[in-house]
Amino acid sequence: MRLDKNFLSISNLANIFEGIHTKVTDLYEDDRVPENELVDIVKRAHDEWKEAERLFQNVSDPDLVDHAIFRVEAAKARYIYLVKKAKEEGARANFY
Repeated sequence: MRLDKNFLSISNLANIFEGIHTKVTDLYEDDRVPENELVDIVKRAHDEWKEAERLFQNVSDPDLVDHAIFRVEAAKARYIYLVKKAKEEGARANFY
């Protein structure tokens, strides 16, 4: 008889864990960004990076050179980060 109680307990635990897993999975999927929106975000980040590079190429004031370099590096880092995240999310696009 004791074996049956253990079996019931294990069965109940399995059901509880399955319910928790389902809820966590649902929460995770709700936080995902739609693929087309994710691709748009990455493309905007790429445009910002290219704009920062244009600023750097056209800056003539020596005091603004450091600022322009910072903007290029920051925009590039953001773009690379977003491409990695998009790929992790399963977005299928040519980002390069």
